[in-house]
Amino acid sequence: MVYVVAVFVAAIDQTIKWIISTHMAVNSSIPIWPNVLELLYVQNSGAAFSILLNQTALLIVVALVVIGVIIYVDRRYAHHQLRLQIALGLLLGGALGNLIDRIRLGYVIDYVYIEAIHYPVFNFADSCIVVSVIYLVFRAWRARDQEVPNPTDAAGTQEANHGESQ
Repeated sequence: MVYVVAVFVAAIDQTIKWIISTHMAVNSSIPIWPNVLELLYVQNSGAAFSILLNQTALLIVVALVVIGVIIYVDRRYAHHQLRLQIALGLLLGGALGNLIDRIRLGYVIDYVYIEAIHYPVFNFADSCIVVSVIYLVFRAWRARDQEVPNPTDAAGTQEANHGESQ
């Protein structure tokens, strides 16, 4: 399931980017909801929020490491866990979509601009990455809260440690 979702996300991402890049001029915009949301075609040579500008080789390496970690987590932990597989697929597809841009173009095509809050321009791949990361953080937080320490284990550990110090 991870790889099906990833291919689907990367295909949608690349299709939208192709449409934007072939039908709009760089830095041009099309209002979707005036003063709130617009399509704004930019070429981002950095990472999120335009950090690490012109560090394409580094960003490619980071993407490849992230992809490797996603594949490892899928093989190690995601069997029979549909939600985790979908989240990993969103993350992998988003990483692949932006990686394809970096390798092919040397920059990432961004096009969604939320003018109302002056949020940095982003794309479909970025959205999939963010949704996935939010889910994974929430999942980890819930798993941590569900781990209730066993009072007998703590007492047994204290007795064992106390006995060793005598």
